[in-house]
Amino acid sequence: MPLLNIGTLIKKLRIQQGMTQEALAYPVIEQSTLSRIESGQTMPNKSTTEMLLERLGYNPRNIDIVIDKKTQDIQKAMDDLYGLIKTESIYDDQEEKTKKAEAIINELEGDAEFMSERVNRQYILLSKAMCALHRKEESSSVLNTLMEAIKISIPEYNENDIDKYYLSKQDVRIINLTTMVYRDNGRLDDGINVLSLLKKNFEETNIDKESRGEYYASVVYALAQLLYYAKKYEEARKMCDRAAEICIETGVFRLLPLVTAYKANCLYHLGDKDECPELFRQSYYASKMFGYQNWAEMVSDDAKNLFNIEL
Repeated sequence: MPLLNIGTLIKKLRIQQGMTQEALAYPVIEQSTLSRIESGQTMPNKSTTEMLLERLGYNPRNIDIVIDKKTQDIQKAMDDLYGLIKTESIYDDQEEKTKKAEAIINELEGDAEFMSERVNRQYILLSKAMCALHRKEESSSVLNTLMEAIKISIPEYNENDIDKYYLSKQDVRIINLTTMVYRDNGRLDDGINVLSLLKKNFEETNIDKESRGEYYASVVYALAQLLYYAKKYEEARKMCDRAAEICIETGVFRLLPLVTAYKANCLYHLGDKDECPELFRQSYYASKMFGYQNWAEMVSDDAKNLFNIEL
């Protein structure tokens, strides 16, 4: 898609969603700036373009955004950073990855032009929180960092209103991460409430197929986790099935090994054990395929301890 059509695309999507310019722009850019973007008088940078399109339920990967060499280098650094600290990595040896991630964070923070963008500052705060979580730092400090991050894009943020917000993928990652902190601190009901509202937000928002697979499945899987820890095994099983359906519908399979193992454990606790051995096998071999070595070992231990199966 030609670059000059971005403003037209944003305006068309906004009108289709029934959103005002003020609602879409706030608080990342001024309404007047969005008006100039939609009329073709100005061109947003890459981060702002992605944020606007994500809020509108459109995958930025579906368009070509022309960027210069410096921006390409920064984007590569951000992509590398995400690869080092993405949520699934908590099941792997994280110490070396965290050190590399923190080096990238320090480099990006030293770029004044990069840090002048609100979306980029939010990304750095999210990355710092993820590193702190991997290092098992004080949970209150991690939550404070996450709240600082989410209030960059939603200044009036309230957990009970999550289903009402227009969220970018970065917002979803921040909110999702808060529930991991809740889980680790025994605040299961708080986490379940947040994820239930986030799930509702996805279900009531017109988002593209790829983003649905990448983020909606993660939210449903996280909800299944918390329900499992709360010993609500039947509800957790249903969420595992729904997460698996989303993965298959969208062709985004990276969560399937995790979802499958949780389903097996739910069925075990529900006394429905016939399917469990095969589910453990599926999870184990899929984990090996995706490189989730630590997760594969945990699945192998569960299979051996519960069913005396060697994987």
